[in-house]
Amino acid sequence: MTLLRPARADWRSRWPHSLLLIGALLLTIQACRNAKSPQAVSADAQVKASSCLEDLNLQRLDKALDHCNAVVVSHPGNPVPLTDRSLIQTLMGRDEEACADVSQALSLLKDQNKSRDPLLEHELDVRQQSCKQRDTMAGNG
Repeated sequence: MTLLRPARADWRSRWPHSLLLIGALLLTIQACRNAKSPQAVSADAQVKASSCLEDLNLQRLDKALDHCNAVVVSHPGNPVPLTDRSLIQTLMGRDEEACADVSQALSLLKDQNKSRDPLLEHELDVRQQSCKQRDTMAGNG
């Protein structure tokens, strides 16, 4: 009698999930850091740039996306809300929109020459590489 072992998942099948977890951790760090920085306070004191992921309920991603859309509108020159919104869109399976937000956030970040956040820049670079890889695998790149 031979016992069959379940097939082990290839590392490539777990890689997107690991990347998503790392991205979420980086976003949490970024949100905490921005909450303490003077740049987090904008003209609209009611909505902080780092508030997209506050009270995030994975069962109500549509509500989180609506809130984050308002934050993006309130902070049009800040890459942080776009970065946060891209995570929500990824969780919702809206990869095209998520990748568009990553590109826009990276562009905004690169325009901020002296006040660039290297951690956020690295996170966005990794996400952009993931978007390019997804497009290549789908035959679009």
